[in-house]
Amino acid sequence: MFGLKIIRRSKLERLIDILRVIASMGLIKQTHIMYKANLTYDELKKDLQWLMDLGLIERTVVSEGIFYKITNLGSDALSHFEKIESILKLNHEKKLYSERGLVIL
Repeated sequence: MFGLKIIRRSKLERLIDILRVIASMGLIKQTHIMYKANLTYDELKKDLQWLMDLGLIERTVVSEGIFYKITNLGSDALSHFEKIESILKLNHEKKLYSERGLVIL
C-alpha cells in the first residue's frame, strides 16, 4: 500500500465520534451519522444499538423518518471523555517539551 500505515480506531474512539456527531447535530438520521463519523453500515448499526442500550442516545421515529439524539447521560459521558482527552493531550505535550528541555508556563 505504498508505505501508508492504516490506523484503525478503537471501539471507544468510534463511539465517541458517534456521540460527537449526534451532539453537534441535535436530531440526525442514521445515514448522516454514518458519513460524518466515517463508519460502515454494519459498524454503525452495532454501535448505535450499544449506545442506546447504555442510555447514551435515543432513537426517535417521526413522519420524516428515524432520527437519533443524544441523552443527558450521553452528553455527560461525552463531556467526561473530552476532559480525559484534553488531560492526556496536555500531559503528552508536557512530556515532549520536557524531553526537549523546555518548560510550559
